[in-house]
Amino acid sequence: MKHLSIIVSVFHRGWAIAILLLLSLHAYAQEDVNCQLSTVNCQPNKEVLHSTLFGVGWSNVLDTYLSPYNYKGTDFRIQRETMRMTTLWNGNVSNQSLIDFNVGFNKSHAGHIDEYAGGFRYSQGWFYNFMGGNIVNPVERSSSRWNFAAGLVLSGYLGGIYIDRSGNNPGQVKADLMMDASGMVTYDMLIARHHYLWRYQVSLPFIGIAFSPHYGESYYEIYTMGNNGHNVVFAYPGNMPSMRHKLTIDIPIRRYTLRVGYVAQIQQSTFHHLKYHSYTHDFVIGFNKYLYRR
Repeated sequence: MKHLSIIVSVFHRGWAIAILLLLSLHAYAQEDVNCQLSTVNCQPNKEVLHSTLFGVGWSNVLDTYLSPYNYKGTDFRIQRETMRMTTLWNGNVSNQSLIDFNVGFNKSHAGHIDEYAGGFRYSQGWFYNFMGGNIVNPVERSSSRWNFAAGLVLSGYLGGIYIDRSGNNPGQVKADLMMDASGMVTYDMLIARHHYLWRYQVSLPFIGIAFSPHYGESYYEIYTMGNNGHNVVFAYPGNMPSMRHKLTIDIPIRRYTLRVGYVAQIQQSTFHHLKYHSYTHDFVIGFNKYLYRR
């Protein structure tokens, strides 16, 4: 059952990443660098925003390679984000690094079959900040309450689905490497002399490659018999219409900032006559902090 060992390996690695992300939250207290009291040159391109979010929500998964039915349940998510301004284009380009891990515990409509679905996505994006704005720290670095940025994101995903039942194909590997078009907008809302920063981001995958077996094709045929040359497919909005949304608000609490929000990820594809979708909606909460690179 080589395909089953692949699914198990994906989940084991995912949980290891989740533990590392949980431990990274403790680093906030150790990384506090006061710009005014140090020798750091406090330029915008030296400023770094770190954010760690933990989420829980709703999951809906369909994969006709495994089953013709939807499975619904609870989704758990962890995100680790790093943003910074760069010196590109006169300092108007920002960089975003995002690690996203989720796992869903779902059940069939009758409630007697369990499904486990999730995966790990890593992305690197570059955004042009319009009208001299600063999307990383608009509260202190921008004269406008509104800030806009748009750019390209390179993202890679590795995950899997496993249905707890007997059968020839209980598991499925999901993988893709995509170029996304993405945009951000922030709004600085001032209440009682405190700044509450709203941030919204949308990402739309538009070109890349993805892995998919054929209908009725087992993983034994793909990997043991060497029939894997036709399982990497060209992906674009016509056969992979997907999108990711993220809406958060930053609430200042002394030296730290509480971030709460909503994350929606709509992943869909139709490859080799196989239909797949994964809809997740999560409430997220965590902390973010501004640091300065020496």
